Amino acid sequence: MIIGIGHDLSDITRIAKIVDGRTGRRFLERVLSAGERELASEYTGERLYQFTAGRFAAKEAVVKAFGCGIGNILGFTDIEILRGSCGKPECNLTVAAWNRLGFSPEAVRVHVTITHERKLASAFAVAERISE
Repeated sequence: MIIGIGHDLSDITRIAKIVDGRTGRRFLERVLSAGERELASEYTGERLYQFTAGRFAAKEAVVKAFGCGIGNILGFTDIEILRGSCGKPECNLTVAAWNRLGFSPEAVRVHVTITHERKLASAFAVAERISE
């Protein structure tokens, strides 16, 4: 059963200005989990901006799929989007996030897809109940 769907777009140029600005490091620490920052360290320039904008959009899509915004229930670092063995984005939430949502990770799967275009990153998320 589908709990919800979410979609978001991020402006890569806007993200690039933030990342390159004086608060860029703090922005990356606020938006990306430790595992995501490790992945991001493989990139520079345009690829870093695309990666960050994609993760930002994906996290916004995830909170929309759960019907909440970034804030009291889910924060950016509660959501981690890493790569599966084939490169597919895989979404994980912290234990505390699952508790605040009132779901267990065994009962819900979060599907995420991310794509980039020259100036935009787009992400779509589906929260699916897989058991009671």
